[in-house]
Amino acid sequence: MSLTQRSRTTLALAIDWLLPTLAWIAGVLGMVALWTAVSLALRSPSGWLALVAAVDLALLLRLAAMPPGRWRAVAAVAGTALAIVLGYWFHAAITMGLMLGLQPVESALRLGPVLAGELIRQATSYWDLAWAAIALPLAWKLAR
Repeated sequence: MSLTQRSRTTLALAIDWLLPTLAWIAGVLGMVALWTAVSLALRSPSGWLALVAAVDLALLLRLAAMPPGRWRAVAAVAGTALAIVLGYWFHAAITMGLMLGLQPVESALRLGPVLAGELIRQATSYWDLAWAAIALPLAWKLAR
């Protein structure tokens, strides 16, 4: 294989993974934004949004033409897990930020893991944990 063929192959491989990577980032950030807005409006952790995150990420990766198989499923599960963690983190930040007069992003940057964990523990119910537990295998199944 010549140098130009190898560089074209490398470029094609990079381009093939660019759209799924951007779709993954957009899916995670979009779900965190939606989760934050719903959490702010309802003043609850809204754990059911974990299922929406699973469906959203699986669909986005499929539409971005990521090859089917284990890697797409892993990407969907990882994105769903990250969206769940960040969604709960921002819920804790909103809870604390409202009391202190801070914006959600400003509060999220100042929030420590111990306080966030305690606020999340107090705000979540078993249903919220169940939605999160169901969302991960759902993301795997839909993305596969």
